Order: sequence, then structure tokens, then C-alpha cells
Amino acid sequence: MKRFSTKEGLPIIVREADESDGKAIENLVSSVASERRFIVPDRSRSDWDVIIGEIKKRNSLIIVAQINDRVVGMAHLAKGKLPKNRHVGFLGISILKDFRGNGIGSAMMDYMMEWASTQEGLEKISLTVFSTNNVAINLYKKFGFITEGRMKRHFKIEGKYIDDVAMAKFL
Repeated sequence: MKRFSTKEGLPIIVREADESDGKAIENLVSSVASERRFIVPDRSRSDWDVIIGEIKKRNSLIIVAQINDRVVGMAHLAKGKLPKNRHVGFLGISILKDFRGNGIGSAMMDYMMEWASTQEGLEKISLTVFSTNNVAINLYKKFGFITEGRMKRHFKIEGKYIDDVAMAKFL
């Protein structure tokens, strides 16, 4: 567990998630998904308690950011399932709309990058992000991620094409 402060001075606790956080994570991801601007699914899965357990069994990381006991952000860094990609961690972050722009993404990235640096055999962190999500792209660049590729017109949302940008950081 680590303590940070938002840009406005609110205390943030970033900690590893456990199965009891499943419902809060489901609600958070559903809220972000309903915006249709940041993540692919239109709603969250309902089995986050199971997902949390699966991520932990793979010696991977799933965290939450809390403000006043409310889960306002989540992130995961899941190592590949196959022997061929076990050296790669796949990263994802979601933050509730009302809490964006306050340093929560940076706090979670700090936590995950520190954890990643201690993981034997983890050589690369990979992610994809909508090309329209400039805030996230800039956050990833701040932490040393580079663009590996771009899948043109990969998604069509409300009649507009959006590229999917593949980014990575080599450890």
C-alpha cells in the first residue's frame, strides 16, 4: 500500500486489490465503458472477483486507487499466460470521470512500475490505447513507453473511426 495526494491535495491510497473489491471494480469499469471513449467493451464483466483471483494466480498485479474509502481507479499488469509471452505484462488502467486529471493515473503507474522492476523474467510491458486518448498516451510516454505500432481505423464508435495505438516499455 502506498499513499499519494491528488493535485488538489486529497489523500489517495493505492493498494493491491482483493476479491472483495470485485463489485467496486465492476462498477468503475462499467462507468468508464459507458462513456465509449476509452475502453473497448460497452460494459464491464460481472466476475471481477474471479478475475482478481486469476490475475494473482499468474503472479501478476491488480491495484485500486481509493479516495475516502471509495474505489476511483483501478489498474492491472497481467503477465502473459503462455510460455511464449510470459515475459510480457499487459497493462490497463481505468479512472472514474470525476477523478481524472488529479494525478491518480500517475500514482497508479508509479506503483505498477515499481512492482514491475522487481519481477524476475518480466522484460516488457505492453498496452493498446485509443488514438483519441491523448491524456493516457502522454501518461504512458511520461513513464517511458514508446509507440510500437498503429492499427488504422481499428474501431468505429458513433460513426467515427479510431486507431488503436500499441505502446510498450522495455524493462
